[in-house]
Amino acid sequence: MSSSRRRGGPLTRAKLALIGMGYLAGWRLSRLAPEGIIRRVFDALSRRSWRKNERRRAIVRANLEPVVGDGAHLDDAVRDAFLSYGRYWVETFRMEDLTSDELAARFTIEGREVLADTHAAGRGGVLATPHLGNWDAGGRWVAERWPLTVVVEVLKPRMLFDRFVDHRRSLGMTIIPLVKGADATGQCMTKIREGEFVALVSDRDLSGSGVPVRMFGRETKLPPGPAVLSLRAGVPMIPACIFMTPEGWHAWVMEPIDGGVSGETPENVAVLTQRLAEAYEKMILRDPAQWHVFSRMWIDAAAPDATATDAGPEPA
Repeated sequence: MSSSRRRGGPLTRAKLALIGMGYLAGWRLSRLAPEGIIRRVFDALSRRSWRKNERRRAIVRANLEPVVGDGAHLDDAVRDAFLSYGRYWVETFRMEDLTSDELAARFTIEGREVLADTHAAGRGGVLATPHLGNWDAGGRWVAERWPLTVVVEVLKPRMLFDRFVDHRRSLGMTIIPLVKGADATGQCMTKIREGEFVALVSDRDLSGSGVPVRMFGRETKLPPGPAVLSLRAGVPMIPACIFMTPEGWHAWVMEPIDGGVSGETPENVAVLTQRLAEAYEKMILRDPAQWHVFSRMWIDAAAPDATATDAGPEPA
């Protein structure tokens, strides 16, 4: 790897800028054409990426193998993961154009009472979700009913991240960027004390210093944020996800996790994070191809590394 690429030199920055401009152009164009046409275009692009991008295909395969096993079923799941990821982008690009009534007509949910009861108690809560299905649809649906703050990672290129922030704010969410040196935890605590839900997409350890857990019999790390906030604020940690369906979206809100512990200690954070990993297993098993993790997941498995320039940005 060249030094310019390692250090984010001019070539890397130029590639990221081109990626960003491409996504933003696709975002605009996707809102102009009929949904059926755009879906077919993105299906074709997703199939092409599945066929041509060997490195990314190998990463997805390694991530899904412990979930679905080896063989032809795994090959189908890998292909479908690329198609599902393309659909995520189409829906995200067009989400602002849906009316609230149109969203509600295409949205179903199991576990709504968990959210309603938590909000009625006035304590706030922590929603922990994996990169599964389309969490933008779920975030908008929740934000139209209860106050919702979302913690988001900073995407590269920055122009795409800024567009995502504007997009999610337009859907009614309060955004807290996960920026180095900023007190995201403190901002979340303030929102929780005000009785709001705080949502974190938390199946990928960005810092490298996450909590060791086991999922699908493999070793990985998950970020401690959901457990830390839940224990520190004394509020429920609620696993939730949003699947894409032929008609629209289906949310699954699980019962809160407490793990039988209280108080913010490293041991209690580890207990709750492992419980969250087990909840994520159940969610992912419902439809493994909708799990959008295109970077290496398992610590104890050899897999190619992906960079922003060869894999493209993952959804935040």
